[in-house]
This record gives sequence, structure tokens and C-alpha cells, in this order.
Amino acid sequence: MNQMSAAAIINWESEAVLSQIADKIHHPLKEIIRLSRYIHTYTEQRDAETNRLSAIVLESSAQLETIVANIVKAEKQKQIEIVVRDKFQFPHLYQWSAASEESSPLDEIFTKSDTSRIPKAELSWLLRLERTVLEHLESSILSISWLAQEMMVSERQLFRKIEKYTGLTPNNYIRKVRLWNARRLLEDYTYTNVCEVASRVGIRDPYYFSKLFAKEFGKMPSQYMQAS
Repeated sequence: MNQMSAAAIINWESEAVLSQIADKIHHPLKEIIRLSRYIHTYTEQRDAETNRLSAIVLESSAQLETIVANIVKAEKQKQIEIVVRDKFQFPHLYQWSAASEESSPLDEIFTKSDTSRIPKAELSWLLRLERTVLEHLESSILSISWLAQEMMVSERQLFRKIEKYTGLTPNNYIRKVRLWNARRLLEDYTYTNVCEVASRVGIRDPYYFSKLFAKEFGKMPSQYMQAS
């Protein structure tokens, strides 16, 4: 089967490995769709084309299975990194979102550097950073010095690592997490009072919170709550 053997020519060392995988998957599926439409249009060719379609479906299924197996094998051999971004509560806070198709309110702060490959240790560190900040939003202990100790780095290292992946200072990163978490609480209608939302994300002054929120999202939290 020519289609099955095609999966074997993926260059797993290439930086464009994911594009190659997508290309291998796209072409057989595109052919299946084309043949399906053809069969419905030209009924006199139905038997012959149905047989051909069945063969393509079977070959493509085997090809996709081979591709998936090779992906898992390559990942285990550390040839490529598979990043699961939906573990982050707020993925738009990180620079790799700049390369995605989905727009973000933070696009203006992103650099255009290639962040498509992130070492697993760094990814794990960033996940722990976000989780640590979220878990202590209401606590008075949340500070740069405390966070550096929790993340087991110096304050200087903390600054460098956060800036590298977000383009933000640690203080601005914490502030962004507070505001994005506040927006999520408003979207979920968890609280019906802006003061409660502000307190929940660790900002004691409701007026200051509303000012920050409006600057970040373009309208007051009370207006956002009504729209939600």
C-alpha cells in the first residue's frame, strides 16, 4: 500500500514534523470526501467508486494508525515535544499563543520569537507557577520574594523566566492572573457583587480593581457581569 508507506517517510527530526503529519492525514481524508461527493453525483459509477472508496478508507485508517504509533514512539524517544496547552487556565498569558490562529488581548506584548518548542521541564515549571499563583490569590503572602521561594529560584531567575515566556514582569504577571481569573468568575456568574469578585482575586480596593479591569478588558466589571 503506497499510502501506508508514506507515513514512514516523515522526517521526525525536522522542525516541520507536525506540518508533515498534518499533510499525511489531510490528503487521504480529502480524497475520501472527494470520492463521496463523486459517488452521489454520478450514480452510474457508484459500484466501482464505492469499492475504491472502501479501499481508501481502509488504507487511510491503517495509515492514521501508523502515524499515531510513530508520534507516540517519537515522543517517548524525546525526538519531539507534545505540548498539552489546555492544562493552563490562562494560555493567552504565554508567548506561544502569539503563533496560534486564535487572537488574544495580549498579542501586543508578545514577541515574535520561535517558542514552538518548550522543554518539558520548563513547561512543568510554568504550570506549577500558574497553579501556585491561582491558589494564593487571596493570601497576603503572595509576593515576589515568597513566589521565588515557592518556585525554588532566586528573584532574579524568577524575573527572567517569567519575562521569557510571558513578556511580563512577575508583578504584572500576577496582576494579569488576578484579572483573568476575575473575568472567569464574572463569566461563570460565581458572584453577583463586584466587591466579592475583587476580594476573591486578592484586590482589596473595589475601585482600583474596577479601574484595572476596565483597562484590561475595555469595560467595567459591572458591565461585563451584565453582558455575561
